[in-house]
Amino acid sequence: MKAYHLSIITPDGKVFDEDIQALSAPGQEGSFGVLADHAPLLALLKEGVLKLTQNAAETFYAIGAGMLEFNHKNTCLILADSATPCRSLEEAKEQITAIDKT
Repeated sequence: MKAYHLSIITPDGKVFDEDIQALSAPGQEGSFGVLADHAPLLALLKEGVLKLTQNAAETFYAIGAGMLEFNHKNTCLILADSATPCRSLEEAKEQITAIDKT
């Protein structure tokens, strides 16, 4: 699968800055996926689980609200209130639940 560059930036700084093959993000209107050569896109993100596919391995982040921009140069930028790397989907969901309770 073709790769593209993803940067995740929070108020604390850059959290992720590498090439990936795919992502699934929690959009305001529902979850959506992005592959390389996607049409340019600007989307609002809600608090939720971000799933990244990188060299056939999946990585999960619990992210706060923000926005995602994918451009015609095959680069993706996510600006989020927070982004916490998690070892599993379950851990990411637990992080989101903990945020919701505060």
